[in-house]
Amino acid sequence: MASRQIRILIADPVDLTRQGLRGLLAAQLDLEVVASCRTVDDAVFESVARSPDVALIGYGFAEQQRLEAVRQISRSRPSLPVIVVSDRPELDAFLTCVRVGVRGYLGGNVDATVLAEAVRTLRSGGCIVEPSILGDLFAYLSRISASSGWAMNSPDKNSPLGRLSRREREVLRLMAQGMGNKEIASTLGITPGTTKTHLRHIFRKLRVSDRTGAVLAALEIDPRRLLPAA
Repeated sequence: MASRQIRILIADPVDLTRQGLRGLLAAQLDLEVVASCRTVDDAVFESVARSPDVALIGYGFAEQQRLEAVRQISRSRPSLPVIVVSDRPELDAFLTCVRVGVRGYLGGNVDATVLAEAVRTLRSGGCIVEPSILGDLFAYLSRISASSGWAMNSPDKNSPLGRLSRREREVLRLMAQGMGNKEIASTLGITPGTTKTHLRHIFRKLRVSDRTGAVLAALEIDPRRLLPAA
């Protein structure tokens, strides 16, 4: 058991959905639901009053309500990571959620183990993406990087991308196209070990813990270019 439980806020207008999400987390000894909210206003208030570590927004809200909840929570608690659970996970909806500050995005059929691990991952600074949309996400990023260069050649020095070396940007671009370590190494003419070293540097500089987190961090570098309007 962790020395301190991870405190969770759950928001959903449907009692059954809200109770179901709470039930999925109830058996986890390191997790504690500290607020269960029916409305956006309640969620915003409790995000400050209860000081949760992670906010979980359910699929009972209409899409615009869900986005508004994320916006207002992020405005009130900028450091609070938010997970959205969607009953119909789709790439466009995911990208819009990222634009307003979401760090986790899961489908409504998520099981207890995956949901609990997602909460832990966000609490530790990572990101989570619904596996069913990852293929579409990487294909989308591949098109973006091929058509625009993804700002790889001359990034703003004050941006997250500007922290990376040219080689690290090349590795990130190929990773965003869905390449594994061996493919990246072969494409760039480097060893798999060197590729792993570059990945470690990328994760550290972008302050993420995994490949998905790096992709999401890259998405947030220029949301006006990479993401649809919210």
